Amino acid sequence: MPDLTLLSLLCSKLCHDLVGPISAVGNGVEILEDEDDPDMRRQAIELLAHSAELAANRLKFMRLAFGAAGGEGAAISLSEARQTAADFLADGRGELAWASAPDESDLGPDKTGIKILLNLILIANDAIPRGGTVGVVLRRVESDGRATVQASIKAEGTGARLGDGVEAAFDLTGSAIELNPKSAPASLAANLADSYGRVISVMPGVESVEFSVELLPAQ
Repeated sequence: MPDLTLLSLLCSKLCHDLVGPISAVGNGVEILEDEDDPDMRRQAIELLAHSAELAANRLKFMRLAFGAAGGEGAAISLSEARQTAADFLADGRGELAWASAPDESDLGPDKTGIKILLNLILIANDAIPRGGTVGVVLRRVESDGRATVQASIKAEGTGARLGDGVEAAFDLTGSAIELNPKSAPASLAANLADSYGRVISVMPGVESVEFSVELLPAQ
């Protein structure tokens, strides 16, 4: 699949996730223009503030997950990635369960690993339409004589399941598949993992979906 096709699908995903809060901003402006009642105007201002914050949180998350945040070679700290993910999920269906660790300076993956993590968190959140938790666990391990970061991302909730084509999008060895905006982040994550010789494992369970991948530590 041409890279431009994947990019266009990621843009579609971004636009889909932004249309709600941006439309709400427009609704708030209309209320301010038409209403003189102080209570209604106060509610409109609250709607504007909330919707603007929601849109900003989603933009920041997807900038880190899809884009070249900070420029080529710029590092992304684990604490920044966690806070960005927490803000992204704060008004959504999933609750982030990602505890901080005292050795985070040694535990954090490199920038590519952070992007993989965020895309898997995005996919996990999409997998729990009725709400639930998105858990993230990182641990330092030795693999083939080198230090790596073992990452586990697990979505748990009623009716948890992957959307159409998402699991297939992780498989880069099979025949070409038709991606969609929901499965495009899975293809991006799989290609990023493949860039340093790793494969993302997908483990559907009862009311859960778990992803596992080895990431390279930040230098």
